[in-house]
Amino acid sequence: MKVLAGDWKEGINVLVGPNGVVFQKGIFRNERVPLSEIANFDMVTEENKASILGKVGWGAAGAIVLGPLGLLAGVLGGGNKKDRVMAIRFKDGRKALIKGGPKDVEAFNKYTFSLS
Repeated sequence: MKVLAGDWKEGINVLVGPNGVVFQKGIFRNERVPLSEIANFDMVTEENKASILGKVGWGAAGAIVLGPLGLLAGVLGGGNKKDRVMAIRFKDGRKALIKGGPKDVEAFNKYTFSLS
């Protein structure tokens, strides 16, 4: 999975497992956020993108910061139809818009099932 936008650098790798969400910050530097720190997460679709992005704090003002909205539109509207986008908000207020394939999303759902 990759970060599209948010409080982590765009394009960095993201892994999810039973111990948390891991953001690759460098070759040997990672940041692990425990699953228990996820406040909420939603799958972003063409139909719900405005309400979801608004809910996690990326409203109209956030669109300026979210240059990747065009990329998001490309992911949702065309390109690789298998890619999925998730908006994740953590309890500390940080957020991430993450793109991944069906298996990535399945793993994320598996590990976060008990949170919902």
